[in-house]
Amino acid sequence: MTPRSTDGDRSSGAAKPDPRDELARARADEARADSAGVSPDKDAENADGPRAGASIPEIELDLARTREEFAATLDAIEDKLSVPAHARRLKASVTRRLDSDPKPVLAAAAAGTVGVVALVAGIVKTIRR
Repeated sequence: MTPRSTDGDRSSGAAKPDPRDELARARADEARADSAGVSPDKDAENADGPRAGASIPEIELDLARTREEFAATLDAIEDKLSVPAHARRLKASVTRRLDSDPKPVLAAAAAGTVGVVALVAGIVKTIRR
């Protein structure tokens, strides 16, 4: 949809754009794009619903396949947003690294400990002033 122009110049006497007219123009542009087959939000497979001549079992199979894809997508999104899942993966990664070569993991842990101690010491020093 085409955004309305937001010219602040009202002193020129120009008429304000009619939102209904702009909406009608945007819908006409969309319809032209759809009929030309250039709509980015519709693919050829799902543009007009089930394919012509599809039997009921074929349509049901397509629906089941779509439900499975949707469920897999939701599971992937849930996994990406899950803090416990991230913690489990981080723990597994650190455990694998520790098993393969413990020196870098121990060095990182020591550096982190020194950083936390320095931060706490700085805070305590600042508070005591």
